[in-house]
Amino acid sequence: MIITWEELENITGRSKAILSLVSKSLFELPDVCEDGLSVDRALKLLFKMGSFDRSQKNELLEVSQKLEQKNAELLQYAAALEIVKAERHQLEDRIQSLELQSASDTKRAETAEARLHEVTQSFAYLIERKSQSEAVQSLSESKKLPPLLLLHPIRTGDNQLDQPART
Repeated sequence: MIITWEELENITGRSKAILSLVSKSLFELPDVCEDGLSVDRALKLLFKMGSFDRSQKNELLEVSQKLEQKNAELLQYAAALEIVKAERHQLEDRIQSLELQSASDTKRAETAEARLHEVTQSFAYLIERKSQSEAVQSLSESKKLPPLLLLHPIRTGDNQLDQPART
């Protein structure tokens, strides 16, 4: 005995397409009969699916809960995306600021290096001049003879040696 799809539609409250799809996947049928299902398979199908009137509230509740979960997830994703965008914008600004600071520091370092080079050259020049002046002074001093110091001067008036007085 075969139960028609119309009778199954009335019993379950679902369309023929859904019933045939579920029965095909549930019973692993290659093709579904256009007339309906056998009584045994129809009972098994009713047992698995139940009537739409009884399970409508449960299905509606499940679907609405899933929808709320998906909406919450989408809202979380949207919030996370906005946070990431804001952080990316802040990091781009920070990178630009650091690049400007780096360029300024590089310019300042180059200026300081140039000044250090100038100061080093100036010190080298001063040291060279001082060493040259010291060399000239040492040469001029070495040509002069040290002054003579007479411990016993000679007097020309009495032709006597001037000796220190003895007491």
